Amino acid sequence: MRLAVVIFSLLFLVRGIIAQDSTQVLTYDQFIKQVLENHPYAYQAAIILEKGESTIRKSRGAFDPKLTGNANQKYFDGTQYYSHLNGALKVPTWYGISLESGYQLNEGSYLNPENRVPDAGLWYAGVRMELGNGLIIDQRRAELEKAKLYQQSTILENQILLNELKRDASIAYWDWYRSYQEMNIYEIALQNAITRLEATKGAAEFGDRPSIDTVEASLLVQNRKISLLKAKTKYKNSIQKMEMYLWDEGMIPLELNNAIPEIASEKKDLLLPLSLDSLIQDHPFLAMNRLMLDQLEVDLKLKREQLKPQVTLKYNAISEPVNGNPIPSYSSSNYTWGATFAYPLFLRKERGEVQLANLKLQEQEVKFKTETAKLTYNLNSVVNDYYMNLEQFEMTKDMLSSSFSLFEAERTLFELGESSVFMINSRENYWLQVSIQNIQSENLCRTIQAELEYLLMPTIK
Repeated sequence: MRLAVVIFSLLFLVRGIIAQDSTQVLTYDQFIKQVLENHPYAYQAAIILEKGESTIRKSRGAFDPKLTGNANQKYFDGTQYYSHLNGALKVPTWYGISLESGYQLNEGSYLNPENRVPDAGLWYAGVRMELGNGLIIDQRRAELEKAKLYQQSTILENQILLNELKRDASIAYWDWYRSYQEMNIYEIALQNAITRLEATKGAAEFGDRPSIDTVEASLLVQNRKISLLKAKTKYKNSIQKMEMYLWDEGMIPLELNNAIPEIASEKKDLLLPLSLDSLIQDHPFLAMNRLMLDQLEVDLKLKREQLKPQVTLKYNAISEPVNGNPIPSYSSSNYTWGATFAYPLFLRKERGEVQLANLKLQEQEVKFKTETAKLTYNLNSVVNDYYMNLEQFEMTKDMLSSSFSLFEAERTLFELGESSVFMINSRENYWLQVSIQNIQSENLCRTIQAELEYLLMPTIK
């Protein structure tokens, strides 16, 4: 059984060897490597990672120390009414406390008494603290937490995009591979038909074959030419699709330039994880949904914080500098302090925002459960299709061996004059049909494998 397959494969190997003298073989691994390194989507995936890092940097900027200063002066009719000079350094912290230090120098003939300071100016240092709304969490801390979650999601999004690119490129390669094999099959079939037509014409001239056999052989040649023309068109279209994924460094589009796929590559089975359930729970799609839930929970936590009253306490120790040094004259009895309080009586806006945040969270939880069920179905369905088509592919290989044996036996009878053109054409057509079915079955297996690998989401570096 397998001997016929070997003979059949040799037909392709001979053509492959001849073709490789003038063309370059593009293997699947070479193609995928080129795609993942230089395709525009690969650059886009890298940009996604940079966006996550930039978002973190932006959110951390809300905790950067800030240096401020202001000057206000008034002169009229040769008199300095007032001069206010103030410089300060503010340092926000994670726990809702801001540290503040500064220097004031105020003077003038009509200076407001509350703004009077010693001639050398006045140093101050203290804290500002939120005791109500903003104690547990505030806008700055919420944005940083969400930025960290977003950065994790960009890592997952990067992997998903690269896997999607690999899946689509793999399907394009195996379609190219299939169309190339089909074209070779039809070229061999056409050559067989032409050879048989010439032999039939010669036999008809000597009276060994009826002349009607030449008509049937001629019709077969025309039919094979049409089939080959269609196969060549499919092959050209597959080349154009392949070139969509071929790019050089710097996003420069490339062409196949008469390259051919690797022929007679063995079909390798796909090793699946022992437990698909555990894989589904850790799947990047679901992990991204969990991160979205975490972000919405941060929003809800922030909205709930706004239900508390705004209570701000501010304390500054003040000291007159001596020779520019404020420490010698420091006294605990010299200070300024203040407190502010604000609280909406009805809290309609705040309660509405909390309710909306709760609804968004519930909506995302429903979506998460739906996506989990959908992913579970898709993955199990594709796994079932994969193994079913793998078994079907093995069956078509046996059918190919048997059909080739029948064709060879009928050809021997035809050469001995014990068979008709109709019979050998029928045997060859069946062999041709099974050959195409075998190629398409292999292509379907590889396509499903590409889809399954995409759903399994292996890490691409």
